[in-house]
Amino acid sequence: PVAATIHGQRHILCVMRQGLVSLNSTNGAVNFSFWFRSPANDSVNAMNPVVVDDLILLSAAYYKIGSVLPRVKADGKGVEEVWRSTVLEVHWTTPIYHDGFLYAFSGRNEPDARFRCVEFKTGKLMWDRDESWPPHSTPTPPVYGRGSCILADGKLIALGEGGLLGLFKPDTQKCQELSRFQMPQLHYPCWAAPVLSDKKLYLRSEGRLLCLDLGRPGD
Repeated sequence: PVAATIHGQRHILCVMRQGLVSLNSTNGAVNFSFWFRSPANDSVNAMNPVVVDDLILLSAAYYKIGSVLPRVKADGKGVEEVWRSTVLEVHWTTPIYHDGFLYAFSGRNEPDARFRCVEFKTGKLMWDRDESWPPHSTPTPPVYGRGSCILADGKLIALGEGGLLGLFKPDTQKCQELSRFQMPQLHYPCWAAPVLSDKKLYLRSEGRLLCLDLGRPGD
C-alpha cells in the first residue's frame, strides 16, 4: 500500500488482484475502487502505484493490460482515466518518477524485457532499450532484464535480475548508462529493488543479501 494526500484527503492506496482500492486512513472505509486487471485468471497485479499530485499510475505485465493513469476527482470518491497504453507493462518493480517522467523496466518474461522512459502525464515513449535475454540461459545475463531501480543523489541505481548493478543518469532524450558491474555474489533471480540507507546499499537475490558501503573513508 501507498499512503498519499490527494485534494487534502488522506488515502491508503492498495493495488489488489482486481485493481486499485482507496481506503480512508482513519476508519478503513472505501473511498473508491477502480477495476484494473487482465481478464485471464493466471495474472497478477504486483507493482506499487506511483502517485503524483492527483494522478495514480497503475501497470501490469500480463496479456497486454499495460498501464493506466487515473486522476482522483476533487471529492476523493472516484477517478477518471487520463490515458491507457501498453507503453509500460511493469511486472513487479516500481517505476521511478523524476521531473515529470517515468523510468521503468517493462515486460512480463525475460524475452520481453525493456528499459524505458515515459512521459508521466501523457504516456509518450521517450526512449526504449532492449534488455531481453533467453530464459534461464545463464544465471548472470549481461543485461538488466526485468530489473529494479531507485533514485538517489540525482542518479538511478539499477539492479538487474541476474545481479548486474548499474548507474544511470536520468535523461529524457537517451538512455545514459554511466557504469555497470556484475556482482559476483549475486545471480538470477534478483527481484528485490536496491535499498539505500545511511550511505549503505543493500542488494538481494533469492538466497543472498549484500551490503555495500558507499561512503568515503572517514565519513
